[in-house]
Amino acid sequence: MKFNSRNLAYNDTEIYWKEYQRFFPEELRINENNLPTEEWWDWNDCSIHLDRMSVSGSKIKVILIHGAGGNGRLLAPYARMLQLNGYDVVSPDLPPYGLSYTESLSSMDYCDWINIIKDFMEQEYKRDGKQIVLLGASIGGMLAYHAASMSENVKGLIVTTFVDTSNQNVRDQIAPNKLISRLGKFAMDSFPFALDSFRIPVSKVSRMKLITNNFELTRLIMNDPRAAGTKIPLRFLRTFLNMKTIIEPESFNVCPILLIHPEVDPMTPFNLSESFYNRLTCKKSCVILEGAGHFPIEQPGIEQMKTAVVDFLIEIENNIESKID
Repeated sequence: MKFNSRNLAYNDTEIYWKEYQRFFPEELRINENNLPTEEWWDWNDCSIHLDRMSVSGSKIKVILIHGAGGNGRLLAPYARMLQLNGYDVVSPDLPPYGLSYTESLSSMDYCDWINIIKDFMEQEYKRDGKQIVLLGASIGGMLAYHAASMSENVKGLIVTTFVDTSNQNVRDQIAPNKLISRLGKFAMDSFPFALDSFRIPVSKVSRMKLITNNFELTRLIMNDPRAAGTKIPLRFLRTFLNMKTIIEPESFNVCPILLIHPEVDPMTPFNLSESFYNRLTCKKSCVILEGAGHFPIEQPGIEQMKTAVVDFLIEIENNIESKID
């Protein structure tokens, strides 16, 4: 019998995400009274799970994009933060993470993720005409940048990091060691026909132990079979590491960019994002989240995140209204 992923639901059948809530400020925790609405969207042969947190009258829709070792529900407290401030939010699970599913996982590559986000933006804009802002966490930041480079529907881009894997220093930083980042990449590039279909836990090819600065939360994420417990095909990893920017940062003028970088981020230190950020010539701003780790849960960083993101979205709203007038 063919597996039907749509029999699964975070709200009804999953438990790990509930354990995450105690690490967030109380007002951002997801509970039975503020659960996201769960939906499904078909993309090629993928079943994409969506968490939706809507606000009546919102003019902007924020699409939250998770990174490696995450999923849409992991970001739900940040979606709640935006919802409380009057914004529509939708968070897709990118296969093989979360509840999303595809029969052809072994042939999936990083460009599929980019195209999923690009096509999803187009669908959402057609759905209700609301202006789209992308918010990418961890490697979801660079994914959001790539997707924005291919779309006319993005009015703003918010990222927590810029992980540009065309840079050898970045590849060395995100891998467990240089043996994996260099020899491992050489092997994948040299023998894709033999290695592409192999699946490996993401924790074996990344510094997943640094995803948060809280040991207990990190352990939960790494054990979560819908998050860092997921295995990825080497084809996906190979194409991720070989991805070049679609638009060089010096030429990017699609939309304004806000970088909200955690201050205490040993997984992807600020200097890695800073080099890419400094090359951007579009309207941009940067806020350092004090005391926050790669997956920000700490104060005052999380409050600074809210202020910076909401101010950014208000400015986008004002620009939209001024153009209408």
